[in-house]
Amino acid sequence: MSSAVAIINWNSGSWLRTCIESLLATALNAEILVIDNASVDTSLESVDGFRNRVNFVRNSVNRGFAAAINQAFQLTSTSYVLVLNPDIRVMPGAVPVLEDFMNAHPRAGAVGGYVSEKYLPRDFPTVGSLVRENLGFPGGSTVASLQLKEPFAVEQPAAAALMIRRDAWESVDGFDEQFYPAWYEDVDFCRRLNTAGWEIYFAPKAEFLHEGGYSAEALGSANFLRAYYSNQLRYARKHFGSLGGAAVRASIAAGMLGRMIGRPKEASAYGKTLIGALKGW
Repeated sequence: MSSAVAIINWNSGSWLRTCIESLLATALNAEILVIDNASVDTSLESVDGFRNRVNFVRNSVNRGFAAAINQAFQLTSTSYVLVLNPDIRVMPGAVPVLEDFMNAHPRAGAVGGYVSEKYLPRDFPTVGSLVRENLGFPGGSTVASLQLKEPFAVEQPAAAALMIRRDAWESVDGFDEQFYPAWYEDVDFCRRLNTAGWEIYFAPKAEFLHEGGYSAEALGSANFLRAYYSNQLRYARKHFGSLGGAAVRASIAAGMLGRMIGRPKEASAYGKTLIGALKGW
């Protein structure tokens, strides 16, 4: 067996069961692992009947998305690990497409599948693209077309369905667990893979259905904004230095101020993010 599948779960409700059922129906020989980050809903209880086919690891605290992925690698020994969000449904043939591609391309550190038009591969963010995004203008560019059906090189595929080579993961010391609880850990990981000389691809024929947004909804607006923008700032400081970080920090604050004025009903959540940005978290 060349690959394991790691589903990173946190309060996903019925989505986890749907994800596991789709895997069992389409990837018969896959080693399946669920890393649960201290869920308090009934998502784990709803899949208790799959324990003879799925390995469950229940963390006592929410360790975050990055730490859970590292945990999955530490608990498996396969050449590749396919990381899935729990709100993913696996389409027939998707897992073999990714695995066959990795077998044929030894310099591929990661390959992502198609999950939706909303989550197409993107270029790595720059200071300018982050500032524009935070001020309400279009951010980083995505692939222009899906007319290409064969895999092609990209910078940042969606982490909702991403197969990662163990050798590549080891070469960059895994995911940076400081990106907590989620957001930007995948961007950082792919950037470090790229810097280390690994290739990253997108395979449109590996199809998944992704609902998207459940974790942000579960967190609530204020907590999501804090997690997203504090990790964006962490990313900027890590890769663009103090000046780049300062520019991104200022744009977060300006963007939150603009939203407070334009959306007064959500002013409290934006205000907390504005204060966090001004303090630098």
